[in-house]
Amino acid sequence: MPRQIDLLPTPAHVKPKKLIVLSAPRTGTYGLYLAFQKLGFKPYHMKEVLEAGPTAVNILNDGLNADMFHKGKPYGRAEFDKWFADYDVIIEMPFFMLHSILKAYPDAKFFLTERDPDKWAKSFVNTVGKMTSLFQTFPMSIFRHFDGFASGMSYMGGSVFGYYSNGYGASPEGMKYLAENYRNYIAEVKRLVPPEQLKVCKLEDGFGWEELCPYIGVPVPDQEWPALNTPEEFHAVAAPKMKKAVMKGLAGTMSIIVPALAMGLWYLRKENMF
Repeated sequence: MPRQIDLLPTPAHVKPKKLIVLSAPRTGTYGLYLAFQKLGFKPYHMKEVLEAGPTAVNILNDGLNADMFHKGKPYGRAEFDKWFADYDVIIEMPFFMLHSILKAYPDAKFFLTERDPDKWAKSFVNTVGKMTSLFQTFPMSIFRHFDGFASGMSYMGGSVFGYYSNGYGASPEGMKYLAENYRNYIAEVKRLVPPEQLKVCKLEDGFGWEELCPYIGVPVPDQEWPALNTPEEFHAVAAPKMKKAVMKGLAGTMSIIVPALAMGLWYLRKENMF
């Protein structure tokens, strides 16, 4: 079965990448996404996946399966050129396929925001963890099967949350592993990326235009840094797609239940049982 990325046409033009952000979700990445837009760049972030729908989710899942779980062929530069052809900044996607990204862009300029591991674990649980739990709970556990986007996001969230929590979820043991594996991720980034190609900022120390703009060679704008990195922002971005999944799930469920009820009534009447 072909990967979703293999079904995309080869682009006629690929934008050079100004910066690749290696930060994990919940470390100020949405603020970076909005900041790059204000600076006139075109960044790719999880918000693009949410807006694009099932195709983008499938591309993401194929990539993380290969990189994190060694299932399938990892993406190379050709695949990333298809995926990110129209974008000049990549945000969050490297978290799901770090080794593939670093191999495909050995000479790129990288940026990393890091956060206190225990705070990151709590934030990850309050966003990705809650989304994963929602998809595994009735009625979304049924509805997700009627919506390609919901099904793909359920798989992505469950896979990554399980991977970083060592399968313990939001339990105390899971929180411990989330923090530990996040530390390991940060250490891996710093081990693999040459220091001269990587700028690191800590969320708790505060970062904004002054840290980003000189690094990428653009003037500091006279405006406030966007976004607060709150769970409410995450859920607000995901809410429209979740609503659509619920409506499709309801429609799909009813399309099965109504004919089944009609068939049951017909059978009962046929057998003189009703």
